[in-house]
Amino acid sequence: MGIDIYSLALDYPDTIIQVKASDLVEAARVFMEDLALVPESEPKGQKEPKNPNTLLTKREVMELLGVGETTLWRWATKYDYLHPVMVGGKRCWKWKDIKAIMEGNVTDYYGKPVWGPEQKQSVQ
Repeated sequence: MGIDIYSLALDYPDTIIQVKASDLVEAARVFMEDLALVPESEPKGQKEPKNPNTLLTKREVMELLGVGETTLWRWATKYDYLHPVMVGGKRCWKWKDIKAIMEGNVTDYYGKPVWGPEQKQSVQ
């Protein structure tokens, strides 16, 4: 007789379950096999967030734009292009702001886009 762990978790969310280590290893092996059978729904790589207010980490922004930490700081403080949002002491950036830069909708004092695909290629 097997127990459906999902139903148990839904019906009794505060239940404490004790599991033998060997059973846990077997369950992990079964989960890995099940995951191998699931087809990937989307190709790997960066996907665009659906919500424009989605917050991105510094690392994600640096990878998307191909810029360094100093450039992000400079854009926020010196040039007034891109301002981070503080979340629990960490800086995050809104997807809509990053997208605007990537689409060339943010320009410098001379009217030139501050970022373009050619800048990212030269960094990599």
